[in-house]
Amino acid sequence: MKNKKQGFTLIEIMVVVVIAAILMGAVAISFPDSSNDRLKEQSARFSALVSLAQDEAILQSRDFGLSINDAGYSFYRWSGSAWEAYSDKPFTSRKITEDIQTEVVLEGVEIKLLKPEKIKKPQIVIFSSGEMTSFIYTLINQDKSSATIKFDGAGNLEQVFKFNEE
Repeated sequence: MKNKKQGFTLIEIMVVVVIAAILMGAVAISFPDSSNDRLKEQSARFSALVSLAQDEAILQSRDFGLSINDAGYSFYRWSGSAWEAYSDKPFTSRKITEDIQTEVVLEGVEIKLLKPEKIKKPQIVIFSSGEMTSFIYTLINQDKSSATIKFDGAGNLEQVFKFNEE
């Protein structure tokens, strides 16, 4: 009498595991990013760029500027007689995704954000000493979750996130 073994070989089990992993990866990729993830990404990028501009202002002994508009933000540098739009990476003009609204408070006063083409000089100045105009920049997505970025006059950063779970 022949003894027949029942069960799966190791190769068969590994093939099933690989196929399952590929399918789970495809499913994970097909889900869109959550709006809270986009909010975190936008606020982290903005904070990092402003901090980098502050460092560059100190290193170059040159004043930098930041202009926030209704679609995004732009950086400027002082040429000695006028503000010039900064076009070199990483300080190129940035756009905020359309699903995110923004608010700006400069030195305690909320300002109305204009169209990018109407702004010719920065609202926020980053001095070569590292000090800057104090401001609060708030990003708000559709479900009213928000990221608030605060820079005080000394250039210290504080971030506050408020997420609505719906």
